[in-house]
Amino acid sequence: MNSNNHSSINETINLFNSQSKKLQDFVSQALKNSEKLSISEIIEVYYQVINVTSLAKFLRQNFEGPKNTEVSKSLLTKIQNIEKFIHEKFNSNLHPLIMSELKKSIEISMKKLKNNTTSQNEKTTKEKVEDQAKMYKKLRQIMSTKEFVDQYNIGLDNPLKN
Repeated sequence: MNSNNHSSINETINLFNSQSKKLQDFVSQALKNSEKLSISEIIEVYYQVINVTSLAKFLRQNFEGPKNTEVSKSLLTKIQNIEKFIHEKFNSNLHPLIMSELKKSIEISMKKLKNNTTSQNEKTTKEKVEDQAKMYKKLRQIMSTKEFVDQYNIGLDNPLKN
């Protein structure tokens, strides 16, 4: 391995370590407040999971095999630990909570919109129209996020084979 490759791999290992720590902190915090996660926090945690999973896959491909050294064995152990963490804490715990919360939020938003539409009399003010537009915007954001989470779930149900 030349020095540029070695430097690049070291940077990737450092990135993997820092992003793994960030993921663990974020998931642990999110598990405590799963009902209060904002849309941006939900997207961030999924991005972090996908990022760490991709880094782990890349590093595993570069360090598995007959050229296994003590350094690579240590790294592979770290990769196994973070994969176990993702499976146990995220995929099995937080992910189902987020899916449930998104479904509830969609139901609540749709109910509010329905009630708002049926309770309005014939005179609609600019303020009522703006409020309704905000409700539709929020509903679209939640539904879009749920679609993103559903795509992650499809990946869990049908993982790509290496």
